[in-house]
Amino acid sequence: MSLDTKKSDNVLHTVAVNAELSSNVSLSSGKDIISNEKSSNGSSTAIESTNERNNDVAVKFLKENQHEPIENESSNSENNDAIFYGSHDLSKKTLRKLDMFVLPFLCMTYLLMFLDKALLNYAASMGIKQHLKGNEFANLSTIFGASYIFMEPLVTYLIQRYPISKILGVFIMTWGAVLACHSACKSYASLMIVRTLLGMFESSSAVGCIAISGMYYTKSEQSARIGFWATQAGTGYIIGGLISFGFQHYHGKDFTSWQIMFLVVGLFTVAFGILTFFYLPDNVTNAWFLNKEEKLEVLEHIRSNQTGLETKKLKKEQVKELFLKDPLTWPMLFITAASQICTGAIGTFSVTITATFGFDSYETALLQLPIGAITAMIIIITTQMISRWGNITLITTSMYIPAIIGAIVLISLPLSHKVGNLLSLYLLYSGSCVITNIYIWNSCNTSGYTKRVFRNAITMIVYNVACIIAPQMFRASEAPRYIPAKIGLLVTQCVCIPAQLYVGYLCKKENQKRDKEQEGQKKQKYEFLDMTDMENRNFRYIY
Repeated sequence: MSLDTKKSDNVLHTVAVNAELSSNVSLSSGKDIISNEKSSNGSSTAIESTNERNNDVAVKFLKENQHEPIENESSNSENNDAIFYGSHDLSKKTLRKLDMFVLPFLCMTYLLMFLDKALLNYAASMGIKQHLKGNEFANLSTIFGASYIFMEPLVTYLIQRYPISKILGVFIMTWGAVLACHSACKSYASLMIVRTLLGMFESSSAVGCIAISGMYYTKSEQSARIGFWATQAGTGYIIGGLISFGFQHYHGKDFTSWQIMFLVVGLFTVAFGILTFFYLPDNVTNAWFLNKEEKLEVLEHIRSNQTGLETKKLKKEQVKELFLKDPLTWPMLFITAASQICTGAIGTFSVTITATFGFDSYETALLQLPIGAITAMIIIITTQMISRWGNITLITTSMYIPAIIGAIVLISLPLSHKVGNLLSLYLLYSGSCVITNIYIWNSCNTSGYTKRVFRNAITMIVYNVACIIAPQMFRASEAPRYIPAKIGLLVTQCVCIPAQLYVGYLCKKENQKRDKEQEGQKKQKYEFLDMTDMENRNFRYIY
């Protein structure tokens, strides 16, 4: 079969090849290098990989279906709009299928993760503190974060090596069972045990959701969809407040209100875990709700991400690059730690802080409902702005300002000013919501499956380090105003602004450098060769 020179060059740099072509990717120091051979009729052929495990799962699927990709005429100076929004439109019917069958699993997973973790916060006003004294309540939050950190590397390995839906389903079922076991706990020691186990099994949630989002959507679509499922943190506040308010009207002899609350929500979580295990697909190539043509369409659609789909080979060189060579890693981890001190503080102590303003237990529970609405609004608005216009750096930077104002007011106002203190507390949630933008940044700006999974993992580890530190800032001896803790919140939100601008500057300069070095050259196609964002010079960062 003869091919003209132009088409031969295109096929050479894509992972989908015609059945009559053979392709070869020679490996050198863990990197995929495309090599050319001349066939007997003089046409260029792509040579088959010497180690298929290094390739993305999309490679095998495309080859099995003899799919030749749709090529776009574009140069290496392709503008940021094409990089961010994608160059191949997905049909509305197929996009609706993805949103109907994948997005609900992500939303419910994140909702239950947030709700199940936060039930301890609501139980504070329902009598659980009768079994605790001093700083023991804060310690329960700390041990959750510590066990989350301990388990995250193992979860990352399991997600890398095994079907993600099965790993996620098992972990959801297990943490639901552990949550239900909270209902049997009436001592500090027993609560420490179940909080430890809950942290270990919930460690799969966020990293799993981020990984799945990157499999089906372009960078722009990921921004919107991550916003949708991250918004469930706000929904969790609303549902948690309503559940707490409702169960406070339960007066049983054998079970207290907080115990029956843990039992009911835990059993519901187990049921959802079973559903996830059997119905959530592992990736596009085995999505049961898509036919073959639609699967090929989705793969073509996500090609512009330059991040690939999934590979089950753990690549140590990508982990090394993440921690030792990537200049963006440590600044982003610093932003994660500093910004999420706020999340760790209000996530555990929002009910306690609200009560210090002079509200009773019923009012305190109901006053968590606006927190959910505010959180949902902030996440939806900011992620839709990012999806529509990009500019993730400026949008994220602006989110720290309300939190800074809120911290200043909380420090300044006496507790007698109920409304002022309450509104200031609500403002802190703007800084807390930055974690959603960090999810988006990680998903869109990291290529190489191993590197992306480990970046998500280390982000969640740092996030939980912040959640460990933050509750310890609220010492029992400093109640009820907790001034040192509030000063800590102010400082950590302030330092995030220059750090965020610095990361945006680095991304912009790197894009300009790559545009200049590739000016006038033909754009190479390495989308499904599992190359990292540093190896693939065609990759462009969003900023």
